[in-house]
Amino acid sequence: MSGDEFIELRARSAFSFGDGSCTPEALARRAAELGYSAIGLTDAADLGGVVRFVLEARRQNLRPIIGSELMVGGHRAGFLVTSETGYRNLAALVTLARSGDLARWSGNGNSPRRGHPGVSWADAAERSTGLIALIGRDAAAQHLEQWREVFGDRVAIEVEWHRAGRHEAALTDALVNLSRRSGVPWVVTRAPRYLDQGGRLVHEMLTALRAGRTLDQAARDGVLLPNGSWRLAGPGELVREWRGGSEGLAASLDIAARCNFDLRWMRPPLPRFAVPAGYDDASWLRACVESGARERWGDPTPAQRRQLEHELGVIIRLGFAGFFLVMWDAVRHARTLGILCQGRGSAANSAVAYCL
Repeated sequence: MSGDEFIELRARSAFSFGDGSCTPEALARRAAELGYSAIGLTDAADLGGVVRFVLEARRQNLRPIIGSELMVGGHRAGFLVTSETGYRNLAALVTLARSGDLARWSGNGNSPRRGHPGVSWADAAERSTGLIALIGRDAAAQHLEQWREVFGDRVAIEVEWHRAGRHEAALTDALVNLSRRSGVPWVVTRAPRYLDQGGRLVHEMLTALRAGRTLDQAARDGVLLPNGSWRLAGPGELVREWRGGSEGLAASLDIAARCNFDLRWMRPPLPRFAVPAGYDDASWLRACVESGARERWGDPTPAQRRQLEHELGVIIRLGFAGFFLVMWDAVRHARTLGILCQGRGSAANSAVAYCL
């Protein structure tokens, strides 16, 4: 490894509610400004910022690494996606962390996980394919063999160093020594919560709010992070800080290289609609829209027909004809039962949806 080479794998955005102070777009832009070639987003039990992060990263010629942080059996762990299967597994784990086991929900609407998102070890093990696990202090110290048994070479010990005192320095040394004894690699992370000093103030206000204290009370009670090193630092700065830890820096590059999943290949499974003989989805959609247009307008004007052709062209080109047919069928059935249906959002401004 030469030069300023390091990739931050564990950044957070404002989608880590109460513990992140920047938008996913701002994170991607700042990472590009600092000279990163790739960066990982691992919001706490959340994938809500992923699409925005990926789109901005592409605009910045930055490779996005998708992940999330979850509590597994009460221990914090980061998960990074390496494949489409991994993304589906992580999405399932995030959903499970947020909702719990739906079979155990009571009729009063209370979720057993509300306010405390997390999954069991069995949940994580069942959905481990396509994921790299970055485990922190407690998980590494107590359950390292368990993690290695399931994840194999897809697990690493995460080591943060924020110059927060002798206890942290001792912990850092202990984790590196554990890695060397066990053969499980360790990786440097900074786990940034904000981008700069302005972002630090926002983060401190969020932390105080989450703790139910004023900013002064939070500072006095030791609730706030002890210094400003939880910002997004440039790769060169991390390389200088970790001059004696080249293996941990190199591990960040190795792990990032394995996370080559591209979100653009993900497409939600769309419903299939049973069309009459002699039709496919596109031609049957056209027939249904034509019938609806005559019902709505009688003889459509040239402007109305141009609008319908434009919308149908987009719908068919994107492969959404079956989706619109399912909607049409649902509305038609609701009408037979006397149930009101109305469009909202973008559907309310669609001529095709109006005719269906």
